[in-house]
Amino acid sequence: MIWIGLTGGIASGKSTIAGMLESMGFVVVKADELAHAAMTAGSDGAREIRKIFGSQVVSADGTIDRAKLGALIFADKTNLLKDRLEAILHPEVRKQSEIERRRLELRGDKIAFYEIPLLFEKQLVNQFDFIVTVAVSPEIQVERLMKRSGLSRADAELRIQAQLPQVKKIEEADFVIWNDGNELELKKQVEKMIEQITNQ
Repeated sequence: MIWIGLTGGIASGKSTIAGMLESMGFVVVKADELAHAAMTAGSDGAREIRKIFGSQVVSADGTIDRAKLGALIFADKTNLLKDRLEAILHPEVRKQSEIERRRLELRGDKIAFYEIPLLFEKQLVNQFDFIVTVAVSPEIQVERLMKRSGLSRADAELRIQAQLPQVKKIEEADFVIWNDGNELELKKQVEKMIEQITNQ
């Protein structure tokens, strides 16, 4: 099975591409969904997060309140809280992604995608046969993030600047899909990428 990493910066449109791929019949495993599962009520992840961050980040139903947790993480300029959270979540997410990959291989899937924002940051390049970076022009990225998350321009720019620069993700990718245009243009790029991969 060809295992393809799908990545890109915040508000670049990874989820839009993932939706297109799914509509074309491909499976897209999503790291964010695996991370959410690791924070559900009663999970080991939720228990560890509560120990470190306190009950303030726990919802009434016992799941982790990701908005409150995210606010704490972003406010910590030392990155210590971010590192501690990642030490809890990333091993679990990695384990679950490998389980899902094996399941798809056994099922007979020829191609599958793994949508993972921190592919390069976590040095996971060697785990994939191909890497696709979703890219977007800086101004469109800021505007999308402001609209999506209700952030001010300054806060949106800070969130973007806190990430690995997009140019690095472009340089390391096998394929780059630019998400500045309309849906038709985007679909053409996705179809071309699939065609190139299947013809190799």
